[in-house]
This record gives sequence, structure tokens and C-alpha cells, in this order.
Amino acid sequence: MLLCTTLSIALIANAAKAASPAATPAADAPAKHKLSPDSLKAARLTRLKNQVGLTADQETKAKPIIDKYVDDRQAANGDRAKLLALKTKFDSDINAILTPDQQKKLAASKAATAEKLKAARAKKPAAGAPSPAKKN
Repeated sequence: MLLCTTLSIALIANAAKAASPAATPAADAPAKHKLSPDSLKAARLTRLKNQVGLTADQETKAKPIIDKYVDDRQAANGDRAKLLALKTKFDSDINAILTPDQQKKLAASKAATAEKLKAARAKKPAAGAPSPAKKN
């Protein structure tokens, strides 16, 4: 009887595992995780607070700037010219509420991020280059 129960549980577990959406081939492919606009807004505000140490007053001024920027970016639908103009306006609006010391911190943080991206891109092999052969 114990053997039958054990086998039944194993069969049920396998059937549930096979029927789950995670077992489908599409689930094995890496999915792009798209954040909601509210999540993007909160993340941008948190990042800015961490980068420059916003005061409570600056935080209340930055929130509508960030909200508008995120909404406008989504409305731009990938139009590079619009996105560039939005980024330029966003940067100038944010800089307007920061102290000179905070502006320096933000610029340094952006430069450090750009260097990290540059280094990461340099580590990636060229897209068309053949990969090195494995030694047996």
C-alpha cells in the first residue's frame, strides 16, 4: 500500500510538472522583463536619491519631472530623435533642482556607468567573429 501511494504521488507530480507552463519550450527561452511605468518611475527616483542624496524638497520636485519623462518616453515609441530630445530636457530639468555638488555627483555617477558599459561591451566578442576553438 505504501508503494502504491508513493508511486501515485510521483505520477501526479510528474503530470503536474509536464502540464505546467514552465515546461513548455517558450518558457525555456529567455524572456524580456518589461517593467511597468510606475516601477520605472520609482526606480528612477530611488536611483537619483542614491546617486546624489536628494533632500525631501528636491524629491518632491524631481518626482513630477521623472513621471513626465517616463510617460513621454513610452509615448515616443522608439523614435530616436524624440528620445534624445526628451533625455536632454530631463537632464536639464533635473540639474535645475540639484545643488552644484549634487550635479558633480550625478555627472560622476553617469561617467562611471558609461565606463562600466564600455568595458562590458569590450569584453563581448565581436558579433561576426568566430569563437575560439576548444582544445580536446
